[in-house]
Amino acid sequence: MGWLFDSGYILEKIYIFHPIAWTALVYVFGGFTYLVWVVGVAAVCGYHTTFLVNSACHIWGNQAWNTSDLSKNNWWVALITFGEGWHNNHHAFEYSARHGLEWWQIDFCWYAIRFLEAVGLATDVKLPTEDHKRKKSFVSLKK
Repeated sequence: MGWLFDSGYILEKIYIFHPIAWTALVYVFGGFTYLVWVVGVAAVCGYHTTFLVNSACHIWGNQAWNTSDLSKNNWWVALITFGEGWHNNHHAFEYSARHGLEWWQIDFCWYAIRFLEAVGLATDVKLPTEDHKRKKSFVSLKK
């Protein structure tokens, strides 16, 4: 869970203003009921899916890459978390913007990043090279 408290980013200095502004906007436009559902329930669901990835994807699924840990790719977690369930892929290539590395691995977050890249709002998008994949492959260990 340490990544939740990482203070190494510039956003950390102004982050507190983002949820305050969002909460204020929701309350102004929808009142207390919207505040409960749009802020409260959404936060609870968001945290539960985040922790589901970090729990289920270290128990169930398969390991496509040699990561020396228990991370696994789990298709049903990937479906309900928009691609985050390709957790072994993430552990193998933590810098990668794309978690669903195979054509059949549905990754809605990657599709959004590609769209943002296409319209110029995302730049310097990182992906694993074939050499990086070869080094993390179980097959390369047998050679």
